[in-house]
This record gives sequence, structure tokens and C-alpha cells, in this order.
Amino acid sequence: MPQHSRRDADGSRPKTNDSHPVSRRNYLRAVGAVGVAGLGVRAGSAGAAAASPWTVVAIPDTQKYAESSSLISRAHAQTDWIRANRSAENIAFVSHEGDLVEHGSSTTEWQRMDAVMDKLDGVVPYGTTIGNHDYATTSNRSSSLANYVKYFGKSRYSGKSWYLGAGPGERAHYQRFSAGGYTFLHVNLEWGVPGTVSDSGTVMGWADDVLSKYATTPTIVTTHSYLWDKSGVEGHAGQRSGANSGLDIYRNLVRRHPQVFMVLGGHFHYTDGQWKQTSTNTAGTAIYEMLADYQHYANGGDGWMRLIKFIPDGGSGSLDRVSVRTYSPSRKQYKTDGRSQFSFDFSFASRFGQPSSGSGSTGGTTGTATFQQGSGGYAGTQDTYLRESSPTTGYGSATTLVVDTDEPSKSGRKTHGLLRFDGIVGTGTGQIPTGATVTSATLSLRTVDPGNGASLHRMRTTWSESSTWSSLGSGVQTNDAEAAATADAKTGATSTGTTTVDVTKSVQAWVGGAANLGWAFIPLSGGNGWDFYSSEGSTPPKLTVTYQRP
Repeated sequence: MPQHSRRDADGSRPKTNDSHPVSRRNYLRAVGAVGVAGLGVRAGSAGAAAASPWTVVAIPDTQKYAESSSLISRAHAQTDWIRANRSAENIAFVSHEGDLVEHGSSTTEWQRMDAVMDKLDGVVPYGTTIGNHDYATTSNRSSSLANYVKYFGKSRYSGKSWYLGAGPGERAHYQRFSAGGYTFLHVNLEWGVPGTVSDSGTVMGWADDVLSKYATTPTIVTTHSYLWDKSGVEGHAGQRSGANSGLDIYRNLVRRHPQVFMVLGGHFHYTDGQWKQTSTNTAGTAIYEMLADYQHYANGGDGWMRLIKFIPDGGSGSLDRVSVRTYSPSRKQYKTDGRSQFSFDFSFASRFGQPSSGSGSTGGTTGTATFQQGSGGYAGTQDTYLRESSPTTGYGSATTLVVDTDEPSKSGRKTHGLLRFDGIVGTGTGQIPTGATVTSATLSLRTVDPGNGASLHRMRTTWSESSTWSSLGSGVQTNDAEAAATADAKTGATSTGTTTVDVTKSVQAWVGGAANLGWAFIPLSGGNGWDFYSSEGSTPPKLTVTYQRP
């Protein structure tokens, strides 16, 4: 990656014609002066606007991409697209349907898929499902799952508040995510969901326990083998393969838990690898079930994946809609036949319960708060950077923040960034309630000069926008005294445009009572600096937090 452009002698970027809001120093900077307006509404409110749509992405079998050095780019294109479109599509969750790799014993294939899925870290909650190719010996459940556990076991999700835990042998996982004023549960279940509901030591029994515990939470289940597209007998798969068939899973597990409203799967490709149907649970309500598997298509699947969009008020009559599209980032096109593009209409409120009121609202069980300088009256962002080459100069009025290991170029001197959102926790309108459970917190930064990125460490000492490299004692020390020794998040290499960072761990700590002193941005190695807009730039940093009220 090329080095970024040189700065002027005073450390600033050359002037551009970007406009930016009036300086926040001219705002009344009172802590708690938030005033974020509620954007969502409770279903059924007279004259109220519908909530914004949201999307769940299903990634079908990626085994052929993982197997081939020339095809793995198609898997990267999928997660690159998700990162780039997380905001535009309001992507709330990503589910991999299983068969991450072709050969479960191949470390190379697992490393390739690890790199692919790494791109979702800090961007969106996600889960992966064990397919029959993910065992050391294909379709042999008694063979090793060591590679799956190493790369996609519970340790991968350490510190992610949306990850709720793993099943027996880390062969199943469950997660929580929020969208549209609702909190959802998602469960990934091993190929064939071995065992019985009466044995909690098996994946089937564990899943039954989890679904019983979350009986009132709308739930999506992903398991590798559930529906098949065998001509003339499409529907729940009858093939058991030493465990439970799709029909067994439906009869013994899915239909017994009425909160399960959707089941996703892959694996089968007798015809075109697609099928959809609506089944009924024991309460008489619908279960929307879908198969997608494109491994037998050209180029190992050509990057096709499912975009499942939830559209309030988008259905016929007074109903809402789930619209399913099949898209390939590699081909940059949609499949538009009837098995690839379809919809289900039903009432979200009837199926999921009443939503919470949305951003900054009160009442209900969930809420969302958004903090961005100059938006909705919020004026609490503090930011600056510290420059080793100009140790006594403050940069609190700069329109960009700079994070670098080599500034000026070839000097070997560092710059550290500082960012804080004041007044985000409290009892006021738009604030996160003290003691809430944070389900997700995303920091969105507008990158203007891409680079190696940064690690984000919670600050332990006070600072202000007039702080300098010297005033903090040779920049920020990550020693648990000045800043936390362990980073709460890392960006990885950044690209021009919006860079998102999962900061759930930090925000949960602040909501739980820890002092909110913001973050230090410590440059990652590589020598390629990263610049992003400050709160005085044209696109100020934005913090979006979804939470459950105490």
C-alpha cells in the first residue's frame, strides 16, 4: 500500500475545498447536552412512520472458494461488500450456512476463510455453521473438528457482547442482535444436529434448552442440511447421514418452539441449489425456510449470497415484508428468477411482538442511541491528535485526526489519536441508561487517507483537546495507568470511505460505571498512516449503540 501524501510543515494536510460544520467549540459543551430525537415508533401508533428496513445476510457454502487460491477472492468479495454496505443496507447479522472449507484437515483452507471472515469483526454480529466438509474427514462426525474450533470456536468471539455461547464441543453457537426495535436470537447448529431433545449433552438437546430459555425472543436457526431441492420431493430433507434429517429437525425441534420464525440452510444442490417454503409450528404460526447452495455453479458459486431484507409496512395491505434477493458482489448482479428473488408478507408486530420506540427512546426492552457532533443537538465530541515531531503543539481544531508510526515520512516519529463522546450515559433523552446491557456499539469513522489502521485502548487518564505529545509524557503510554494495556478493538488496514469499529466492550464498561475517558488510537505497524475526519471535519465520528434497558 503506498505511503500517504505528505503534510505541510506544521503537520496539517494541504487545504481542500471540503466544507465542515461550524466549530464545535462554538457549541455549548455541557456534558449530557444530547437531545437525540427518537427515530423509530411503536407499531400501531396512529400516523407514525415505519422503522427503517434492516438486512440479514446468508453466506452459502464457501468450500470451493476456500479450496482454490484463484477462487478465494469471491469469498473476500462477499465480506468486502458486507463491510462497504453495512450502513446502506442496514445489515444487522450475517450467517454462514456451513461448509466453510472443502477439506477440514487443510490448514491453508481454514486460514483463507479466517481472513475472509475477519473482515466482519467490528462491523456486524455473525455466526458460522459446521458443514459436513468442515470435519477432518468429510462427513465423518467422529473425526476431528480441531481446525473449526481453532478458527471459529468460541474463543473467536471473546469480548463480543452479542455472542452468547457455544454448545457441546463448540459444535453450535448462539448470538443476539437488534434491529428495527426488536432483539433477535440466532442459533448455528452442526450438520445434522446430532442427538435428541432429551439429552442436553448433544447438540439437539442443547438447542432445545436454549430455545426453551429464550421462548419469547424471535429466533432464526441456521443449520447446514435442512431443505433439499430434489425434484418432485422438494422440502425437508429426508437424508439422515448418521444424525437427524431436515424433517427430523423440523419435527423434533423447530416446530416445537414457536418463536423460531426462520430456518436457513445450504448443502443440497440436486437442481439449482435453491428452495423456499413456509411450514407451520405447533402454535399454528409460520416458519419461513430457505435453501441456498451455489457450490456447483461456475467458479465455485460465483459469489452468490442471500440478502434477506425486513421491510416494515412493505407488504401487501397492512402487512410487513421479508424480501429475499440473491446477489453476487463478484458479478455485481442479482439473480432474478422466482427461486432466487421472492418475499414473505406477515405482521412483524404479531410475530415478533411490539418493537421498542427506537433511537434514544424510553419504554420497551431495547433502544438505540446515536451520537454525532452537530446531529440532533449533540455537542459532546472531544478529539485531537498528538504529534511526536511537534511535541508541544495541540491539534484540537484539526479537521482530520492522524494516526501514524512514521510522521513526517521517514522520521520514525509517531502520532497518536484521541477521541471521546461525552454525556452518552444517563437518564436524559437520547442517553444510554445506566446499567443497560449493550448489545452492539459501532464507531463509524470517515477515512480520508487509508493506512494500516489503529488499535483502540480505553484511556485511564484525563485529557483535553489542548493536550499535546509532551503534556501526556511522550504520547500515550498503554501501561494500564495512562491507557489500557490491552486494546478493546483493532481496525486492521483501512480503506477510503467509512471505517467501522466494534466498540461494544468499551461502551459496556462505561455504561457499567467505568469512567468514560474515550480512546487512544495507537497506530498499527506498517508505516502507512491513517487519517480520518475529526468532529470538525465534513463527516464527524459517529457512535451508534443498541442496548437492552435494565
